[in-house]
Amino acid sequence: MDNNNIIDIVPEKWNTEQDTEQTEKPKKPFELFGIIDALFVDKEKIYNLSDETCKQYLFMVLRRLAIKYPLQANHFNDGKSNPKDVIRFWADYLYTGSYVPKWTKTSGTTKSSKNKANKEDFTKDEIKLYRKHYDITEKEYDDMMRFFTEDTIEEIKAFKKYLKQKSTKE
Repeated sequence: MDNNNIIDIVPEKWNTEQDTEQTEKPKKPFELFGIIDALFVDKEKIYNLSDETCKQYLFMVLRRLAIKYPLQANHFNDGKSNPKDVIRFWADYLYTGSYVPKWTKTSGTTKSSKNKANKEDFTKDEIKLYRKHYDITEKEYDDMMRFFTEDTIEEIKAFKKYLKQKSTKE
């Protein structure tokens, strides 16, 4: 066989030159934060997601939502739930129609280094006064700083402000 005969045997559908002209460009895939933002402001976009897209992004969406809703996200992370229904549930539950909360955009590494810096802002005496005022044990305080760092830091800052105001009145 010579090379001319081989070209005649190849089916027409294998001709890649014609295929590239006729094929449509693929749709731009959804991005993770696009889906998370849509949970809060665009229910229609969520309800129009395909089953495959929901299946692809379900784990990461649950992981991101676990920041604020750990028990609910863990409940849906069993693998038995229909991904499309789970994402639709979150859209119904979280829909505000106006804004996307800041906690959805937190980054892990900078946040932890920022929190370490904030922990050092308080003296041991201030922490002791705070614990004594609210009747908090050392273990409870450690748990608060571990699980609710931002909230605890804000609360201690407010307590420091309260102490300053109290000392200026006396």
